[in-house]
Amino acid sequence: MIKGAIFDMDGTMFDTEALALRGWLYAAEKYNYPITEEVVSKIRGTNAAYSRSLFRQLFGDSVDYDLARAMRTKYIDDYIEDHGVPVKDGLLELLNYLRENKIKMAVATSTHQQTAEKYLKKAQVYEYFDQYVYGDMISKGKPDPEIFQVAAGKLSLSTRECIAFEDSPHGITAAKAAECKVIAVPDLTPIEGEILAMVDAYCKNLRVAMKHVFD
Repeated sequence: MIKGAIFDMDGTMFDTEALALRGWLYAAEKYNYPITEEVVSKIRGTNAAYSRSLFRQLFGDSVDYDLARAMRTKYIDDYIEDHGVPVKDGLLELLNYLRENKIKMAVATSTHQQTAEKYLKKAQVYEYFDQYVYGDMISKGKPDPEIFQVAAGKLSLSTRECIAFEDSPHGITAAKAAECKVIAVPDLTPIEGEILAMVDAYCKNLRVAMKHVFD
């Protein structure tokens, strides 16, 4: 029986992955770095440690990861300061539905706490959640299941009692490995093949996903 819901943030609750892509490509142009859309797709849904390691493998010392990441973050922050947090279709309806059904809720995001809390509060959804797990609070990032295991534990539930809402292959892999029920709401990266086979429901938006919580 589902008693808890664990949400990824970027690309699932907020339409910020598109902003992140534009930010990475902006950094690439500014510093003449070989960061491409394909490279960004490989780190989507992962934490800073994972993406830093991948950049090191791909680029060695030719790319300053922290400098590029800081420029990407500034790009997103500037947009949100001017336009607000772009909230995904159906998010508020889903959060209210879960609250009405007494489902405990947690955020499990690869984004660091300072940034994630700012976005959650600016979007006025922070208070919906009972617990929060951020990328700088765990040792292993997605696709490792640790973040979902920690989130379920903070809700005092087993992972099998939790449903996970995810948009990326890395996040879906992590949620499945944690033995959560997995609802995929795709964003920029297609969900297909062996990743698609992992999900319990594939939904075009969070409003549709609401219908599959208690399937």
